[in-house]
Amino acid sequence: MRPFLTVLLLLAPTASAAPPAPAALTRTVTVVGHSAGAFGLPSQPYGPLAGGVAWSADGQEVSTLDTTRTLKRWRTADGALLETRKLSPPATVPDASLILEGGAPGGSLMLQAHGYRENRPVSLRYHLNLKTGAQTPQAACAPSAATLNTCTPDGRVRAWIEGGELNWQRAGAVTHHTLPAGLAPRLESGQSSGALALSPDGSRAALLTLQSQDVVFGGQGVLLTWALDADGGVTARQTVLTGPRLYPGATLRWTGQGWLLAANAYNTGDENGSGGARSGQLLAFFGAAGKQLWSLSPGVNLRGAWPSPDGARFVTLREGSLPEMRRTSDGAFLRGLGESVVSAVPLSGERALLALNRGGGAGRIARADGGRLTTLAPLKVDELAASLGGQRFASAQNRLVRVHGASGAVLKSWNAAGRVDALAFSPDGQVLSARVWGRPQAQVQAWTLDGTPLKLPAGAIFPVSAAVFRKANDKNGPQQGYRERLSVSTREGKPLWDTGWQRGSVSVWPSADGRAAALSGMDPQARVDPVTSVFRRVNARTGQAGPSLFMKPTTQDPNSGWGLSALEGTGRLALLAEGGGDGCGWGLYGYALADLQTGRRLPTPPQLASGYQREGGCGFNVPFLQAAFAPDAKLLIRDGNRLDWWTIPGYSLPGPATGPGTP
Repeated sequence: MRPFLTVLLLLAPTASAAPPAPAALTRTVTVVGHSAGAFGLPSQPYGPLAGGVAWSADGQEVSTLDTTRTLKRWRTADGALLETRKLSPPATVPDASLILEGGAPGGSLMLQAHGYRENRPVSLRYHLNLKTGAQTPQAACAPSAATLNTCTPDGRVRAWIEGGELNWQRAGAVTHHTLPAGLAPRLESGQSSGALALSPDGSRAALLTLQSQDVVFGGQGVLLTWALDADGGVTARQTVLTGPRLYPGATLRWTGQGWLLAANAYNTGDENGSGGARSGQLLAFFGAAGKQLWSLSPGVNLRGAWPSPDGARFVTLREGSLPEMRRTSDGAFLRGLGESVVSAVPLSGERALLALNRGGGAGRIARADGGRLTTLAPLKVDELAASLGGQRFASAQNRLVRVHGASGAVLKSWNAAGRVDALAFSPDGQVLSARVWGRPQAQVQAWTLDGTPLKLPAGAIFPVSAAVFRKANDKNGPQQGYRERLSVSTREGKPLWDTGWQRGSVSVWPSADGRAAALSGMDPQARVDPVTSVFRRVNARTGQAGPSLFMKPTTQDPNSGWGLSALEGTGRLALLAEGGGDGCGWGLYGYALADLQTGRRLPTPPQLASGYQREGGCGFNVPFLQAAFAPDAKLLIRDGNRLDWWTIPGYSLPGPATGPGTP
């Protein structure tokens, strides 16, 4: 979790012999839209997007389904949200990921459920009646591990690739059409390098294939189309695609006037390396005669393309978050469907500073006050931070860093050395620091508010507070096992204190007022997995530590453990999170509140302790939680587009009404 620096007047717990009351959820605000990154890939590689889009028969409504199984229904005329509901997978595949194929007769939806039963993959295709909840199984037409195949929605017309031919079954008869030499799709591990599609009436077929049959590295795209003539003959055409090398994984859909393509593109190299597919897909439209009429590059970061019943419009998904409507004839943007919250900074009085992404690649910085959103700057940004008292705030979009006045005006801007994924002001508000990703590894940078860089020691830790914390490791030292050492100095470079070498990793989180810090690491006495974690509050200038709090994992997962999720302004009150993960999946098991000054756990109500549990990764995209304390010690937990405010009795006091946009 990224830290958010806040300030808090020194608090004293209420003097009482009675045990402290548990925290209480006092406000929930939800921004209209899907959570950032909530549309993703199912577990099988190269597969279609989990979730999906379905149009109503009259084209006046669109339904969107994300990987959290949240279905939203939108009015296409103005993008208004009409309904939100959670879908449940079929009882026979209880842990399935759901793919929304499209609309079905009678206002139902056509879905696919992909999961496992007794460790074997299971797929189910069914109609869902939204009024009654009835699930009616349909004839399966799932991709085969032996060949590339597809069928019309009613299952009456089928097509498959086998033996270098397109096999087209209509009215009980099969016709065979030889593919050009070298263009038969290749299958590897049950996945094809191509995509096959039929028009809804079965009179047209299309195949996207690759000139290079290398599934690992992709190749040049080629579109083959077949159209049934009035006299029963078939017209075949071939079009070589312009643009980037394509990677396995694509969809083709007939619009009534041509074919709409969404295809994975090979990643030839970006800041995250090379190989595999780009995050965005190539979108292109081909007329009935096979001519390419327009394309949108993968850099636009769109995925999927679902045409309206009349073919005039289509819906696509931006950055795995935002459904947006576009015009089929030229690909032009029409409107977005909701917004996604990508960053939130808590302010006093249960208000928050939000970074919101909108359709068409636009965004805004807004202040949330209750259910009201006030735009401060019409800018798309990824990260936010607020200074103490709210006189300024800062934003970052990729490498670009901006400092804003309280009303949103940009006062100064400059570029960091790489992509910024966290920002923070120092307690005196005179220094802005950032965690920056680049090659070969992440680093920390800091500047004065006019953009002048500060010289930081090697190993400096984000954020730069009143003091500078830095780490060194000893992987191959004389003592067996991995060790780390934490050293602290003033921003001018004067040494203050250090921890000495310690077994395992050491983490530090400076308090917002700069006077304290929370240290965490593994219990030095622990010798087996899962490892007990230890937390303590220290004086930032002297290193003097308070009592230790030991947190033992509640599971036997060897990768699990407790970590610091949020720290209030004095470094006393902490939100701890227990989680686990490996190279693919991850999990959040629960939260706990703690007083680090006394080294004790605090009462944590079940809704906070276990109400946010989730598992993600491996293509099942669910929102990461973001937690932070406001200047008045209210706790904000952002769960996707939902903002939950918690009050902790004995610690939370009314704070000054300060913050961006406050007079």
